[in-house]
Amino acid sequence: MQAFWRRSILVRAAMQVVGIGLVVGLGFVFLTAHLTERYHQQGVSQRIRELMTTVESTAQIACFTKDPALALEVVNGLARNSEVFGATIVGGSEILAERRKNGEGADRLRLATNGRISKAIASPFDAAQIVGELIIDPDPEIVSTRVKESGAFVALLLGLQLLVVVSAVAAAVLLWIVRPIKRMSDKLHVMDAHSIEQLAVPRGHENTEIGRLAADINQLGQRLVASLDEERHLHVQREIGERKYRAIFENADSGIFVVDRQLALESCNHAFYRQLGLPPGEKPDLPRLRWRDPEALPRLVEQCAVLNRSVSDDCEYAVGDGAVRWFSVTLTPIGDGLIQGQLTDISRHKQAELSAQQEAVTDALTGLLNRAGFLQKIDDEVAACADDENAGFALLIVDLDGFRRVNESLGLASGDRILSITAHRLRACVKSSDHVSRLGNDSFGIVLRATADEKAAAGVAMRISVSLKGFFEVGSAPLQLGASIGIALFPHDGGDRELLLRNAEMALEHARLGGSRYCFFDFTMARNAEYRRHLENDLRFAVRRNELIIHFQPIIDLSVRRMAGAEALIRWAHPQRGMIPPDVFVPLAEETGAIINIGLWMVEAVCQQLANWKRQGRADRYISINVSARQIPDGLPPITLIETANRYGVDPGNLAIEITESVFMGDSEAAKTWLDAVHELGFRIYLDDFGTGYSSLSYIKRFPVDVLKVDKSFVRDMSEDNSDRALVGAIINMARSLELTVVAEGVESQRQLDLLEAAGCRCVQGYYFSRPVPADAIEDASRRIEQLL
Repeated sequence: MQAFWRRSILVRAAMQVVGIGLVVGLGFVFLTAHLTERYHQQGVSQRIRELMTTVESTAQIACFTKDPALALEVVNGLARNSEVFGATIVGGSEILAERRKNGEGADRLRLATNGRISKAIASPFDAAQIVGELIIDPDPEIVSTRVKESGAFVALLLGLQLLVVVSAVAAAVLLWIVRPIKRMSDKLHVMDAHSIEQLAVPRGHENTEIGRLAADINQLGQRLVASLDEERHLHVQREIGERKYRAIFENADSGIFVVDRQLALESCNHAFYRQLGLPPGEKPDLPRLRWRDPEALPRLVEQCAVLNRSVSDDCEYAVGDGAVRWFSVTLTPIGDGLIQGQLTDISRHKQAELSAQQEAVTDALTGLLNRAGFLQKIDDEVAACADDENAGFALLIVDLDGFRRVNESLGLASGDRILSITAHRLRACVKSSDHVSRLGNDSFGIVLRATADEKAAAGVAMRISVSLKGFFEVGSAPLQLGASIGIALFPHDGGDRELLLRNAEMALEHARLGGSRYCFFDFTMARNAEYRRHLENDLRFAVRRNELIIHFQPIIDLSVRRMAGAEALIRWAHPQRGMIPPDVFVPLAEETGAIINIGLWMVEAVCQQLANWKRQGRADRYISINVSARQIPDGLPPITLIETANRYGVDPGNLAIEITESVFMGDSEAAKTWLDAVHELGFRIYLDDFGTGYSSLSYIKRFPVDVLKVDKSFVRDMSEDNSDRALVGAIINMARSLELTVVAEGVESQRQLDLLEAAGCRCVQGYYFSRPVPADAIEDASRRIEQLL
């Protein structure tokens, strides 16, 4: 019971209030005593000064006359005052009279002198003359008595107040704090911990701290009950989860195992034994199993332990009979130094991945390496030869000759068939260790491994040439193609992939010039390529710099025995390189696209020449200009032709457009649309080089052709070769039946001219009459022709 009261809030509150009250009260008592003492001291001093003023006149006389009797009378009168302990009158330098209360101790005398009050005494006749001094010592006992009385009263008053306050606080604490809390405590002791019983809020405390405490206790109780329910639920779920995990663990398709950091097997499921081909029940030494990399698993376990997080890797495992499985091994730390692992068989995924990688570097049509795969093989060979200065290989680039025309005429399916046959033949011409690829369209690449000399590479190239010249059985009729092959040797012709490929392509370009042959790279090709590059750059500015000129080769109408027109032939007068032949720069212009601007410039120049002839009275003359397939249809729009002709006042019939069969080899529909538009505008269409290529009659039927120009190769051999003579005659007769005009090119002798006239050819041109001449020499050439004829 005593312990309870010692712990009671009421007792503690009362004790604290009493303690605080005593401390505060004592402080107030001391403060009151100090203030009271000062107050009484000041009062005594004030009254003594008033008393001095009262006796001042008598003291002036006593001091001025130095009368001890009068001074003693004044002092005795002052001493009779209860507040005066002693008085002294000093006249000049001597004490005239002095009086102290009798029977007082030295302490009281000392205290009295500490509060001594003095006043200077002036002459009654001259206020400025000091004749003495009046000294009074207040009685300290009077002040002390009054202070004690005041302190006792204040202490009594504070004691009563403290008693009242303590009683009131104790009652308030008891009624408003202790009893409500005790009721709540008693209620808590009998409440059921598993129920959600609510604690009642004490009356009057709905909005007080005690009320909030009761509400907080109720909320805490609710949360505790909810937590207990949740814990019970989690416990049940944990048991269910453990049973499920055990079932999953035992029945999972993936191998699951638990090991420590030393890879000692703690537990595993049935799938673990099945996947690794182990007898159930034993605990094998995991690192000693048939892993292709025995260090892979220990390394993964160490990584998992150090990082303290899940790690995974793919590991290769031998299952016997040379078979290999791939497992994805995932390790997860589970605490207590243990690690849980999971084995997932990813062999099919790996196989699919390898297949996808293979497909990424394989040409779908031929099954050969594609360009990306071929470039990788070249890099591999370069790396393999890096450590052996005697090692090397040969790089071949093979292009089918004439494949484009076959592909367009027979269709894509036939073209694909030819490419597949070509791939098969190429593989048959090289060793199985060599690399064959399809680089794109009809271009193939071959790496001949360990072949660094020209003789061996030439032997393979010869086999390829012979093989690809064989007939291709496609469609109803066998086809015969050829192949151009460019060869570069590593490391002689290039020390890296890019240089080697570029040099092999240069060799291929030279091989194409001869047609269906192979060619090794040499460094003169690189110099030629550099020359070509500079020429290409200069060609881009040739029109702007006025370096291009036009020569005209007369075309003679034999029916009137004079020049009827001329063919415009472009020339390039290079400021440093001199006159560059058209067969050098025209193909380059077509390849780079410069032919577009050149063609537009040429139309302007030719229309200007026609306008000059018209002013000279030669309005019947015409000029033909050569238009390449690259200019059709967008490089030379029909509207540009007619606008230029109209601007110079030229009749469209005087401007002829010469085309070759190459125009029909591309987008024939677009070409036909362009030719129809040009022909409808009044421009004549010449089919140049007729007799070479396919010379298909369907071209003449489908396209608006006005004139056929017989190629000079037939005219050149007419006098010696009856077959060429017969062929030219057939062409002339066919053209006449189709109401087409024929122009025979390349006439260089009277014999050829006679034969052509006998065959009925109407128009001719060639060196026999005139070489191509500048515009200012055309009239002289015309006169010479008339004299010649």
